[in-house]
Amino acid sequence: MAEEIVMPRLGWTMEEGTLVEWLKADGESVEAGEILFTVESDKALNEVETFSSGVLRIPDGAPQPGDTVPVGALLGYLLQPDEEMPTAPAPPSAQPTEALPVQPASPPPATATASPVASPTTTAPARNGTPAISPRARRVAAELGIDWTHLKGSGRSGRIREIDVRTAAQSAPSPAGRIRELIAGHLLQSQRETAAVTLTTEADATALVDLRAALKSGQGTEAPTYNHLIAKLTALAVAEHPQINAAWENGAPRQHESVHLGLAVDTEDGLLVPVIRDAQTKSLADLTAEARDLAFKARRRTLSPDALQGGTFTISNLGMYGIDAFTPIIHLPQAAILGLGRIIEKPAVFKGEIVPRALMALSLSFDHRVLDGAPAARFLDRVRTFIEQPALWM
Repeated sequence: MAEEIVMPRLGWTMEEGTLVEWLKADGESVEAGEILFTVESDKALNEVETFSSGVLRIPDGAPQPGDTVPVGALLGYLLQPDEEMPTAPAPPSAQPTEALPVQPASPPPATATASPVASPTTTAPARNGTPAISPRARRVAAELGIDWTHLKGSGRSGRIREIDVRTAAQSAPSPAGRIRELIAGHLLQSQRETAAVTLTTEADATALVDLRAALKSGQGTEAPTYNHLIAKLTALAVAEHPQINAAWENGAPRQHESVHLGLAVDTEDGLLVPVIRDAQTKSLADLTAEARDLAFKARRRTLSPDALQGGTFTISNLGMYGIDAFTPIIHLPQAAILGLGRIIEKPAVFKGEIVPRALMALSLSFDHRVLDGAPAARFLDRVRTFIEQPALWM
């Protein structure tokens, strides 16, 4: 016997619903438990499944996808094989007999006589421009951390299925990939927007090597590294040359009052630049402890977002990798960055004699929009002087 398929009542106040799409075609076989069609109410988008098996038939003149249909209106029939579709559509039922998603304590009196053929299943909230998604696909999206609202579904009328979510998860970049993408974008922006110039010089770091050896003999593993020593002296040099501690904003240079020193840290996810705030005011011991803590957190992905913001000058050290000199890229919106090469013993003229000395290359990239070559050169010379004469700042 033909079973009527009607617009279900999906809530106590629902009087009509919009037929979104049929998930089965006219004349297609349907098994009990399969999703038959989707309905949009004023609160949600719902999938409606059938309780029975049969063949779906949609009569001429029946509501079409996109039509708003009164509750109880005939949508189609579920027929048995070789059964003929009724010649005339039956009048709409006063009340549908479909089960509500949540049964009320006292159901209203039912006057309908139509056979129950479907049960609604709520899917995703209905929003303008938001695609329909199956409940299982939505659960999988939540488990995999996928934002399904922007996916293109492969189901009928763009309905998102589980396979769509899993495909998106496989193609989504890893956290490391996303960080790499951000780094790449930032570097390209710097190359496009700055008038970058790089100055290089060589410093005699012999006195700095002696200082490091003395500190290490007294403090052991707690002693500052060369990176920490140069960070300290650079912060003081930046404070002495405020033109380098600036940024290009709104078509003009803007100088910063304090030195917030960024120290580039190599991590498994890519380059991160945590910031030591007010670095020019910190003692060598405090700066060393903070730098170590920031590097530790950066490599373990526990840095707070604030720790990566607000830098005014950056140091990048590739000396530990055997690099003599390189051209560092300015870390926007900053105006300059200092690159450190390795410390290597070479023959050099010292007090009129050729003797072995510990030498290192310094590379300063700066934005020519913010400052000219002469003040940049004076700053770099001051850094070189501090390296060669630690007594000036210790």
